[in-house]
Amino acid sequence: MRSLLAAILLLQLAACGEPPLPPPAQLGKLVVVTREGPATYQVDGNGKASGFEHDLVVLFAQELGVEARFILAHDNAGIARILDKGRAHLAAATLAPADHPALRFSRPIGELKQIPAPLDDAFPDEAGDFDGRAVVASSWAFPANGDASLPQRVEAFLERLRRDGTLDRLVDRYFGHVHRLSAGDVERFLERMHGVLPHYRRFFIEAQDIHGIDWRLLAALAYQESQWDPLATSWTNVRGMMMLTEDTADRLRVTDRLDARQSTLAGARYLAELREQFPPEVAEPDRTWLALAAYNLGMGHMNGARFIAQLVKRDPNSWYEMKQVLPLLAKPEYYSRLKSGAARGGEAVIMTENIRTYYDILQRYGKARVSPQAFSISSSPAM
Repeated sequence: MRSLLAAILLLQLAACGEPPLPPPAQLGKLVVVTREGPATYQVDGNGKASGFEHDLVVLFAQELGVEARFILAHDNAGIARILDKGRAHLAAATLAPADHPALRFSRPIGELKQIPAPLDDAFPDEAGDFDGRAVVASSWAFPANGDASLPQRVEAFLERLRRDGTLDRLVDRYFGHVHRLSAGDVERFLERMHGVLPHYRRFFIEAQDIHGIDWRLLAALAYQESQWDPLATSWTNVRGMMMLTEDTADRLRVTDRLDARQSTLAGARYLAELREQFPPEVAEPDRTWLALAAYNLGMGHMNGARFIAQLVKRDPNSWYEMKQVLPLLAKPEYYSRLKSGAARGGEAVIMTENIRTYYDILQRYGKARVSPQAFSISSSPAM
């Protein structure tokens, strides 16, 4: 009789599923389920994790005083199953409340328009796959039998981030650039990515191995500069794949600016030098975005813009803030105060934002290459 009762009890426990996780404070961890992607969670060639949802979760875990631990699921159904089984405290992804009525949800964080990623490893061949769409950037979901206080803590946390501007900065970090290009721009990029880039990819990889910059970022920069045309020449006599000035090419000992390999390696070195000239307090990815703008403007004009930023009470170490400052370089009331004079700072902003979009696309096209010298353009989410 006793064995029969034990068997019945085991069946009842099995029917109830796994017990929920202890609260984060008790466990010492905030366990979060999400899926891989630039808008959620991704790991670069250096093992550095980033993503809009990742950064929000890490900030929330810091507020709770615990460590963030991530579980990756393949799709939304997998995320919901993990929550139903009580194996995570919350889900940070774009689950639709209507599709999962058994779960509890936070208020939507916001609507974002982004370049959608393909659902598998295939890369899209047509610009129609990149026409943009509205995405509800994460109603966080909670298991029905989970910690009842956690949704309230999340709501208070998100409201604070809305008020102090942290949420706006995070949105800009991951999505602020995606409205710059038209479908036609993307279509031309995709055509050249398939037809032209393979001929020069080895040069970008070699440049990464030497200078530690993600080859896909270098390729994005080169496309913005020359559309991967090693013979490109502008009316200002900047030339080649990376559109080097004659002075810059001479300083970097480039003997032929129209040689694709020489131009690529020199352009990567120049970008690395610019990146290193910013003070230590400039964190990634802002350091890289500012260096890209300086590639267009020159470091003298960038330093002038950083000086103006202080005058107008903007943060010179933040790309989000400097995007609003750089166009002031074209206004006499500002450039008249600078030794470097006037500059087309607005063009540098557009160029950098375009590169960010091309880089996003190339991240979906080619895997990161781990390099001993590679630096990461991911950043700590601390704002």
